[in-house]
Amino acid sequence: MPEGAVLAHFKHSQRSPQTDLRYDIWGMLRMEMSRVAGKEPYAIFQRPGSAVWWVRFSIRGEGQIRKSLGTSDEAEAQRKAAKLWHEAQYRKENGLRAVQRTFRVVAEEFCDHMDRLAERGEVRHDRGDRIRPLVERYFIPFFDRKPIDAITDADAIRYMEWRKTFWTTGPGKDQTHLEYIRAGKRVRRPATEMRCVPSLSSQRGEAVVLRQLFRQAAKWGYINQSQIPDVDTPRVPPSPRPSYSSGEMTKLLRLAQKRMDDRKVNDEVRRDRTILYAYITIACCTGMRPTELRNLNWGDLLDYREGLSKRLGDRDIRIRARGKGKSREFIPLEYGLTEFDRLWRMSKANHEDKEPQDSDPVFAAPDGKRLTSINKSLNALLEAANLKTDHRGKKRDAYSFRHFYISQQLRAGVDVFVLARNTGTSPDMIDKFYGQVSVEQFRDALRPDWIA
Repeated sequence: MPEGAVLAHFKHSQRSPQTDLRYDIWGMLRMEMSRVAGKEPYAIFQRPGSAVWWVRFSIRGEGQIRKSLGTSDEAEAQRKAAKLWHEAQYRKENGLRAVQRTFRVVAEEFCDHMDRLAERGEVRHDRGDRIRPLVERYFIPFFDRKPIDAITDADAIRYMEWRKTFWTTGPGKDQTHLEYIRAGKRVRRPATEMRCVPSLSSQRGEAVVLRQLFRQAAKWGYINQSQIPDVDTPRVPPSPRPSYSSGEMTKLLRLAQKRMDDRKVNDEVRRDRTILYAYITIACCTGMRPTELRNLNWGDLLDYREGLSKRLGDRDIRIRARGKGKSREFIPLEYGLTEFDRLWRMSKANHEDKEPQDSDPVFAAPDGKRLTSINKSLNALLEAANLKTDHRGKKRDAYSFRHFYISQQLRAGVDVFVLARNTGTSPDMIDKFYGQVSVEQFRDALRPDWIA
C-alpha cells in the first residue's frame, strides 16, 4: 500500500484517539515512514559555541519551530526531540498550537492585546491601565511558567486563596509601595492601604479578568474551551452607597452656602466653595455620576445658550452625559439651572468676560482646565456638617448625591422604568439598591385601617 494510503487509513482508524498512547503510536508510524522515505520529521542541531542540542521542525500554518532540548547528550536529545515532535503533532491535530505556551507568555500577550483594543477604542481607555498591573502583580507571580493548558480548577481555587492573603501574610506583606500606570504615567504610592483581604467586589472584578484571559487563550488556540478553569466569582450582596435624608441634605446645603459666603476666607478658597455648592446642587438635580459630571462640557447643556436671554421660568435644558463608556441625553430638574448660571458667570469673570466655548468644561480650575476631583473640599464640608458617614457607618462621597436624587424621585412617585432610562441604569439595579425606598412611597397603602 502506498505511503499516503497507509497514513490516511491509520489516521482514519484513530480519528478520535482515546489515549495518548494510541496517538503516540500513530506519530511513531508517521516518523518511521518518513525516515524510510528518506525524510526526517525533525532535526537536532547545536548552535556554534554551545554543547546544548536544539530541535527544529515545521508545522503547517505555524512555520518552523525551534526549541532547546536542554541537554548535551545526543541520545537524550534524540529522545526529547521525538517526544516534542509527537506532542506538537498531537496538539495540532486537536486544534491547538503545536507548542505549549506558559501562562507568563500568554498573560503578557493578553496585556498587549488589551492595550491595542484600548488604543483603537474597542474597549474603555482605562482597561489597559487597570489590567496590566493586575496581571503583573498577581496572576503572573502565581501561575508563572506553568503551561497554560495544564492549569486546572484546583489551581484556580488555590490562586484565589493565595490572592486573599497576598497583602496580609503572603508575598506583599513586606512591600512598602505600589507602582502602576495611570493616564500613561507611572505612579508610585504607599501600599499601607492594601494591608487587608480584598473586598468581595474586588475579588469578583479580578476573577472576571482572569477568566477573560483564559477565554482569550482559547480563542488563540493555546487551550481548548474544556480546559478553561472554573474561576470562582464571589457573589457580592447588594450594598447601596450611603445617601442622605431630606433633612440631612438641607443641612448640608445650608452649611455649604454659609461657607461659600464667608468673607473671612481668601478668593481661592471662596471660589472652591462656590464650585462645591454648585456641584452638590447640580448632582442632586440630575443624578449624574461623578465621572459624568467631570466630563461635562458647556456644549453638553443642550439649549442652554439659547435660553440665557430668557426668564428663568421660560428656560429649559437637556443634558448629554458621557461616562462609563456610554452616553445618553436626559432631563434634569429645573432647579439646577441657577447653579449652571453661577458657573457660567464665574467662567466669564475668569476669562475677561468671554463666554465659555462648547468644548470647555463646566467644572473648571481657574486656568480653565478640567477639575479632576472635588473630594478634598467635599470631605471638609462633610466633616464640618458631621455627615461624613450614614447611620451604618458607611462613608459618603460624591456618588451619594446620585443616590439621593434617585431616592427622592422614587419617593415622589416617578415610574421606575422612566427613572432608569433617565439615569442610565436598569430597573433591576434600581430595585436591588433602592427597593426600600419603593416600599416607603406606599407607606399609607401598607397601613390600612383593618385592625380593631
